[in-house]
Amino acid sequence: MLALADLTGRFLAHSVWCVADPEVFIPLIGHEKAGKRGLLRLAGTTLEDSVASGRAWLAANPEGVERAVLIFDAYLTVGDRKMDALFVRAVEFGDQPITVEIALPYKPGGTAEGFRVGSPKVLANEGIGESWDEFFAQFWKGVKSHAEAATAWANALDDTL
Repeated sequence: MLALADLTGRFLAHSVWCVADPEVFIPLIGHEKAGKRGLLRLAGTTLEDSVASGRAWLAANPEGVERAVLIFDAYLTVGDRKMDALFVRAVEFGDQPITVEIALPYKPGGTAEGFRVGSPKVLANEGIGESWDEFFAQFWKGVKSHAEAATAWANALDDTL
């Protein structure tokens, strides 16, 4: 679980760094096997195609990785608020599988308010149980391991999102 939390934090931080500039975010899969990490960009014809291919990749695990995260940009609706968000589907494969889904709301750069990032929102949990404190402690270590992204995130933190 802790390795998945670290991987999730690292790749979500990278994704925050990518959306800090008002450009199109290309969905990605970050993965790990035997301590080696890799990154796949999912440049499909549409966002829906990219996300579908990412979900299919996670379901098939064609490279036999130990863990992987799919991250894409879409809209999160909370009550009557619709906002930009990075969505994460993080999967730990193996004997004790874990699947976690998280949304990270943000306001894009290039606006009067400027780039802002909220706090992660847990959307789904299969396998973490009551271990969220441990998960997020390691998650934040993963975020901080990407120095530029961690700084951008910290400087743009907005808990009203």
